[in-house]
Amino acid sequence: MRRVVVAAVLGMALVGCSDALTSRVDVVARTDGYELGVDRLAELIATGKGLPLQRQVVEGIATLWIDYTIFADRLLGGDSLTDSAYVRAAMWAETQQELADRYHERLVADLIKLDSAEVDSVYEAGDYRLIKQILFAVDPNASPNVRQAKQRLARETQAKLQAGTLTWAQAAEVNEDPGARDAEGSVGVIARGEMIAPFENAAYTLAPGGMSTVVETSYGYHILWRPKLDAVRDEFHQDVEQRREMEFDNSFLEQIPDRWHIEVRRGVGPAVRALGADALRAKSSGRVLGTYRGGRFRVSDLARWVQAMPEGVRQQIGGASDSQVVQLVTSLMRNEALVQEARDSGVTLSPEFQEEITDQLRRQLALMSALLGLPMDTLAALRALPTEARHDTVTVRVFSYLEGLAQNRVRLQTVPPFLSDTLRAESDWELVPAGVERVLERARQLRLALDSMPAPPGANPGAKPGAKPDAR
Repeated sequence: MRRVVVAAVLGMALVGCSDALTSRVDVVARTDGYELGVDRLAELIATGKGLPLQRQVVEGIATLWIDYTIFADRLLGGDSLTDSAYVRAAMWAETQQELADRYHERLVADLIKLDSAEVDSVYEAGDYRLIKQILFAVDPNASPNVRQAKQRLARETQAKLQAGTLTWAQAAEVNEDPGARDAEGSVGVIARGEMIAPFENAAYTLAPGGMSTVVETSYGYHILWRPKLDAVRDEFHQDVEQRREMEFDNSFLEQIPDRWHIEVRRGVGPAVRALGADALRAKSSGRVLGTYRGGRFRVSDLARWVQAMPEGVRQQIGGASDSQVVQLVTSLMRNEALVQEARDSGVTLSPEFQEEITDQLRRQLALMSALLGLPMDTLAALRALPTEARHDTVTVRVFSYLEGLAQNRVRLQTVPPFLSDTLRAESDWELVPAGVERVLERARQLRLALDSMPAPPGANPGAKPGAKPDAR
């Protein structure tokens, strides 16, 4: 089955705001009673190791502060963050995949399975053939002498196989097809149109149990064998079922756009390509990219699916052509339709799967808690503190983690995107554009002042201001 889910660094530009805006310019970010001051963040960035003075860096660190502050406040407030509804929201990508997979299993359960008589029938029909080969590989740039020697060796081997003085297993030991060597030369089940012409033509002249003469291709010299069914029944059975499943998937997925009347609107390319530059704001965008039966696909829907993609794929979106954008939006709308079909057909998440994703979330929570210096086994005591003390603990631990990042003492670990979305949706938070500008301005002033400071006596002339002198 094709995977339908296609499952943040300081350099990423993240801009967002809640409904409540502030006019204060001495604050760069705030959330639920916590504030990150301009001067404090400016000093952290100015003294950071290798941190460029760029807007996206300021916004990235401030957004990280927002996410971790909300997270720490919720933990110390007594919330486990692992009730079932919360887990499904935070593990959205995994639940979408599971619904699609379970729906797929239901659809194909009776469509692709072959009983023994059907396996016999498919083998005898000959459209699918399980082929084994011995390859004597020849480099395209090989000399005529090398080529002739390989051809001679192939012919000698084929003659011994035909005469029965050499077994196939023995011949397979010198097979130069690395992908098939460990399977006694099996290339699996093939169908017409999949192999290069000389190979395919030879394969489709073989009767059950038949062996070819030496076949020359651009890869070298081949000896092909079509084993009788009894010798390869299990492999043949499995490969044919996998092929039938793939053929069903291709047909089923291709039919979804027509069945759901999927249409992508004209001129959506710029909006989609801009998503990476303003990812956080895109999550609240209501712009419609396309329509399908019973619904609309918006930029916010696209942003959610993009979060589930590998980093390498996300990075390609900004340079995608208009036709590639249309393909992307169409495929993601198809994903939405597929998951909706699964729900409409009564597919649900099993208790085992829900326990699995709950465990995954617990591990993520424990990792982030440990990075803040708040191990899970200490939370009970911290939760018993007065409200003001808990507030101070959150403030100190989160900023300490950011300082460690700026000085390269700890590793970057962003809050997982769907967990972050869920936390923000339940909080009142804001990233202040004017505060971002003030941080940049102040950080430049501080960096300039640090760079112009004279080195203290005994310091290494080549060291950065503030660095400790070499111990020599």
